[in-house]
Amino acid sequence: MILTGAFLAEDARTVNSKLDVSGGVLSRFALGPNRAARFVLVVLTRADGEDSDRRVDVKIVPPTLGEPLRMSFEAPEAAVGEYPGFAFFDIGVTLPVDGRWVVEVTGGGETLSLPLAVSSWEAPPAAAFA
Repeated sequence: MILTGAFLAEDARTVNSKLDVSGGVLSRFALGPNRAARFVLVVLTRADGEDSDRRVDVKIVPPTLGEPLRMSFEAPEAAVGEYPGFAFFDIGVTLPVDGRWVVEVTGGGETLSLPLAVSSWEAPPAAAFA
């Protein structure tokens, strides 16, 4: 399998054998006090007759250049059977600092980098709703 593209989305699903993305592509994320982020990594694929490895490795690098978060997924066989193929994976992580994070996606010898600007979000004071 060769990665031909990737992006982050709010939600993705398969409908009638087609990719259906909801909420658009993410490049920014505002986090609440618990700093939890949930998003979907969508990868676009094509078959590689010589390489049957369907593993997708993800490294999320913080802006502080500290220790990255790492995870691995395996794309379903159907995701690489036809061109263009696709697969998507739910990701739930805690991103403790604001700034420009980088999501590095590796598969089939290809690495793609996706920037993600993270900032804090706080609810306005209750008086603002009066």
